[in-house]
Amino acid sequence: MTSTIKIDPLPSLGFGLRLRTEYLETILRDQPELDCIEIITENYLAADEAGLRQLDALCARYPVVLHGLSLAIGSPWPLDQGYLDDLKRLIDRIEPIWISDHLCWNGADDEQGQLLPLPYSEETLEHVATRIEQVQTFLGRRILLENVPVEQDNPQDIPEAEFIRQVAERSDSLILIDIGNLLSGNLGPGFSVPDYIDRLPQERVQQVHLPDISFQPTPGDDCTDTPHIIDPIWRLYTEILNRFGRVTTIIEREDTIPTLQELLCDIRKIRQAVDRHLDAG
Repeated sequence: MTSTIKIDPLPSLGFGLRLRTEYLETILRDQPELDCIEIITENYLAADEAGLRQLDALCARYPVVLHGLSLAIGSPWPLDQGYLDDLKRLIDRIEPIWISDHLCWNGADDEQGQLLPLPYSEETLEHVATRIEQVQTFLGRRILLENVPVEQDNPQDIPEAEFIRQVAERSDSLILIDIGNLLSGNLGPGFSVPDYIDRLPQERVQQVHLPDISFQPTPGDDCTDTPHIIDPIWRLYTEILNRFGRVTTIIEREDTIPTLQELLCDIRKIRQAVDRHLDAG
């Protein structure tokens, strides 16, 4: 493992979407206004040459980030060298702006995408930080790691946000905050959003996944209106904006698949709302 880790500060890319196959041909043809696009890594590790050429064309037009499901950084089993080899080949071909995966434990028999939370202990912290360093040395760049849903009875010798902070600092990695995962697992007694956010190091939070936000209807509702948002997801997102500023935000839609135009409209509304919030602050 002889690669040198790239340590230059990473840019803030603005607002983007996660690519779905339903959107690809339209995006390549119409080239809509987007700051960036997130690609699921596993969708292209075994892609044929035609699929990779489509990805090349996308990367020629937009900043692209890779988001993986299969790194299993917390697993007790050895790192999957075959997966890392395939990942490095894809990285070398398309040169994504950055790559990310999940801060989780995946067992040898887990189905792809089953994201099992880690026990937040000193032993786990040392194990995970060592494995991240190995991955980053092999890939020659830092990686982002995303929080996963955590049940209230998950073993926690170290508070979750503190664990994430220490992982990032010990391994010199970066952080992806998934707001949906945070809300789905942590809204129990004693949980404080400001305290959680304040524990995360400002210089290492690189990206946010933003789930579906409910917009208060406005006259016309044609993407040109400045939206009024009354939504717990938005309240948490503004806490993140207040601490970290204009962090790269990828809009996720997990439960429904909107049309590309609907998603582009949501991105415009969110950009307007962020501008209004930050300007007012």
